[in-house]
Amino acid sequence: MTTPVADLVAQHVAELREWGRANLVGRVITVASAKGGVGKTFEATEIAYALDAVLIDLDWNDGSVSRALGWFHEQRVRSPLLDALEAGRPPRPITGRSKPDLVPAGPEFGPNQPSAETMRDALRQWAEELGRTLVVDCHPGDGDSAFGAMAAADCIVTPVILGERELDALAGWCRQFAGYPLFVAPNKVPKVPPARQLSRLETIVVEHGIDVATPIPDASWVPRRVARTALLSSRVSARSQKIQTALTAVAREVGKKIV
Repeated sequence: MTTPVADLVAQHVAELREWGRANLVGRVITVASAKGGVGKTFEATEIAYALDAVLIDLDWNDGSVSRALGWFHEQRVRSPLLDALEAGRPPRPITGRSKPDLVPAGPEFGPNQPSAETMRDALRQWAEELGRTLVVDCHPGDGDSAFGAMAAADCIVTPVILGERELDALAGWCRQFAGYPLFVAPNKVPKVPPARQLSRLETIVVEHGIDVATPIPDASWVPRRVARTALLSSRVSARSQKIQTALTAVAREVGKKIV
């Protein structure tokens, strides 16, 4: 039996998916950061699901969103992403229940990734020709494909954890990409955020004029979740309610920035 609050969260997700599909056609949202382990793939998955977008995976490692959502390169002959780039046509997204439509990369993408300009132009073309929003999950750090995805983006979601090394990386990232449409999305935020790191985050974003998304609360059980689906597709429970509410808010904020 669900609670009224749980029903409301599920309703908000359903409404947001419908709104995203109708209002964000042709937009590109890139999720990128200078440091791994900050929740980039997690946030990309949930934003893509919440906005009913196509998730483009530019990460060629086994920790990629493609594997997290049940696509295994060992069982495939070709990279769908490389096939589309080489053919000069939009990819055919892989669909599934309770997860965003997906375009995987696979390990062969790493040594064969295109120039930044080619990646930028392809993403913009695909968004228009597919008539969809694209959410692009980049390989950690930089690289030609990541630079291209950032150049194509209407919004660049940059996850961050409130730790010293993560904030060092964020500060350098904001300097490096000054003028890009960055949107900082704090992740794994404890109930009582550390005052020093919170103050430092504020200093960084104020200095660079960057907006900050609704904080995503820490939930120790999320990394142990075995379902290869979007968390926002799951039934809302007492345990998941806060993080699902926050994820919905972040996706809505991203959508409103680019509508």
